[in-house]
Amino acid sequence: MQENRPIEELIVKLFSENITPDEKTTLTAWMNENGEHRIYLAQLKNIWDASHPAFTPDEIDLIDAEAKVMEKIRDRKWIQAPVLVWWQRVAAILILPVMILMGYLLYNQPSHTAFTAYQEITSPFGVSSKVDLPDGSTVWLNSGSKLKYPVVFASNERNVYLSGEAFFKVHSDKSHPFIVATDHVRVRATGTRFDVEAYSADTITAVTLVEGKVDVNMFGDKNEKLQPNQRIVLNSISKNYNLTETDASHWGAWKDGILAFRDEPLEEVFKRLGRTFNVDITIKDKIVAHQLYRATFEGESFEEILRLLKMTAPIKYKKTIREKNSAGKYNKEKIEVYKAN
Repeated sequence: MQENRPIEELIVKLFSENITPDEKTTLTAWMNENGEHRIYLAQLKNIWDASHPAFTPDEIDLIDAEAKVMEKIRDRKWIQAPVLVWWQRVAAILILPVMILMGYLLYNQPSHTAFTAYQEITSPFGVSSKVDLPDGSTVWLNSGSKLKYPVVFASNERNVYLSGEAFFKVHSDKSHPFIVATDHVRVRATGTRFDVEAYSADTITAVTLVEGKVDVNMFGDKNEKLQPNQRIVLNSISKNYNLTETDASHWGAWKDGILAFRDEPLEEVFKRLGRTFNVDITIKDKIVAHQLYRATFEGESFEEILRLLKMTAPIKYKKTIREKNSAGKYNKEKIEVYKAN
């Protein structure tokens, strides 16, 4: 790599936030000049990833960070000596912000391959979580769900990836559509509120719109536009789907600690209860599984809900005693549901 010194000066200016638009253009041109520069940037991106870019300043151990970064740079034998010497003179407090700012510059250049850092949030079974996204949108993750999103939304679309169930309150930005991708559907919105159910273990994926408008693409070839209080449910095996009118507020009530069931099969009721309370529930009778149920639970414990279900539905149930596994931890509670005599 030639003319390293001017480039290094531009990087320092980039770090100090004193870089001019013309200088930024020059630095970007250097980045796109040849494949070696891109490889170089990719290596720096890897160093950044290893240092966990989603942090706050108080969380940084500067001495430890510098040691780790310099060790990784030394392992890159293809880096020429002058560049290595220059980087060795830069303290970790300089290196890490440069990594972030160079990544930001990369995100905003459509002329080359973008390197994007992602954050992944998991909400374990029995727990729901709230996530604030970089664009101002808010996501509530239901139990047993996972959300992956860029540390910075820097492309023309705001793409996130969901496995499980989430309620989205999308910050309005018509020029940058908000895209929720799951295994079988792709939901496109600009500013709206909606619920997506897409657990990988289920054959059913559903989208329920509370407010605004969304476009739902299924399997890459079928499209539907939803209006408020509409719900679309598709089967990943048959690839058939149903679009129905509903009271959408019930489908997002779980984020407020409310379990609302409106003429749903007990099979679905117990599935949702199992996820919410981290319990394995198996229905042993098909008639019971298809029995429709209507109720709202708010603040009740799992034991109280089971008692109420036994009083209001034709069921009985049997619990399995929890035992310790080989790791010394107790297995998940198991319950079998039968038709009442």
